[in-house]
Amino acid sequence: MSRSMIRSLRSRFIFAVLGIGSAAGLAGCSTSADIAYGSYQFGPGYQTGRLYEGRVYGDPQNGIGAENCRTVTRQETNAFGQLSSSEETVCH
Repeated sequence: MSRSMIRSLRSRFIFAVLGIGSAAGLAGCSTSADIAYGSYQFGPGYQTGRLYEGRVYGDPQNGIGAENCRTVTRQETNAFGQLSSSEETVCH
């Protein structure tokens, strides 16, 4: 895989992670207070982004609650140059 292709994929990945984080934050503003931060790693043939979110929300029936979520997005290139990606979200 060429360096320019890796740079292009890296740029798209960063914008995707930031876009998801921004959309999630803006969507939650009307109903909850959110805190989000993330990290990004890359190397030859892989890219990984992590987004951590903490949310405090109010529910008329159950009162005030809290939820913490972690979203991990991975992109890898195999030996044939094919790109695969996955995303996993875990909340507790």
